[in-house]
Amino acid sequence: MRTKMNIRKAGKNDQENIVRLVKNGLKEFGFTYSPQTSEADLKNIDREYFQNDGVFLIMVNDRKELIATGALKKIDDRTYKIRKMYVANTHRKKGYGKEILTNLLQIAESKGAERVVLETSKSMVAAKNLYKKFGFTESAEQPASPRCDITMVKKIDQIKTKDHKF
Repeated sequence: MRTKMNIRKAGKNDQENIVRLVKNGLKEFGFTYSPQTSEADLKNIDREYFQNDGVFLIMVNDRKELIATGALKKIDDRTYKIRKMYVANTHRKKGYGKEILTNLLQIAESKGAERVVLETSKSMVAAKNLYKKFGFTESAEQPASPRCDITMVKKIDQIKTKDHKF
């Protein structure tokens, strides 16, 4: 039987667990947690996301364990960026990343986004495949994150997540 999951906005008490999940996810792919660059946003999630017309979602199970994260950051009036998409390795291939991504895209659409961008790495094959299933395509834009080597883009007219068939 599948455990009940709850997606909610991250709060101040979630920061330690979020950092742990991100560190573990990065380590799996040979990356180092970088609080001065790529993970600087985790020092103050409220300021970086919520006060900037964005959102930081977490998924927890019925035991209140953090299972997945995903964030949406406003870049400009037309563009939002997906950040911090992580699923705990013991909970992958269960559709949790898809649930977080669906929520983020629906929020972007409700905020009037015309496009959504994200950055990833070639080594994160499953993540890249998930984004492609949602209609993201690789872009020539250079990633801002030092560890990413791919930028992917999805235009708002493609965001209609209810039309996805998985």
